Amino acid sequence: MNNISNGPKRVLFVDDHPLVLSSLSEMLRARGCDVVTAKRLDDAEKLIRDSDTFDLVLLDINLGKDNGLTLLESPPPNMAKRVVMLSGVTEQEWVLHGFALGAFGFIPKSIELEEVMIALSALSNKPALPNSGWVWDSEAHDLVDASDFFPRHSVLTPKERDVFMLLRDGKLDKQIADDLGLSIHTIRVHIRAIKRKRGHNRRFEQNF
Repeated sequence: MNNISNGPKRVLFVDDHPLVLSSLSEMLRARGCDVVTAKRLDDAEKLIRDSDTFDLVLLDINLGKDNGLTLLESPPPNMAKRVVMLSGVTEQEWVLHGFALGAFGFIPKSIELEEVMIALSALSNKPALPNSGWVWDSEAHDLVDASDFFPRHSVLTPKERDVFMLLRDGKLDKQIADDLGLSIHTIRVHIRAIKRKRGHNRRFEQNF
């Protein structure tokens, strides 16, 4: 049995998939965790505001119409120090955006629940990484620094990632320039760099 802490932890698990929410919550409780669940982003925000500090937040990125990472953009004052993204969304921009917002680790939903527990156990023994985070590599069966996990030639700079996120929101070049306080020329330079690194040849769609 894999313990994720030396004693009971208060865990907030935010996921809109009932089966995953139920199954993993039971496994966490069996390992001594006090687990509170939320299916909606606003419910999670209220739980954090109204409850004692959680030790850990497990956060899905895709919460139906909501993006779970919104919780990290303006976190409540008593937000847990450790937020682990547990999601089927594995696109590097979203994962690295989560780390930029302060997430501690990322575990893909594609692995078996027992392996999720192994990953959580491994994360409990890791220090925080400045300007990065821990990614569970299912092939290596180990945690990897995100800066080593993603191919360096394909990783966007922080500013390119900001542009990418606004492109995904469907914004036009002028709107992005206004939002980021940059010239249209600079935005288009960033867009060319994004296309070169990621191989995209059209505007990005708004989806997860």
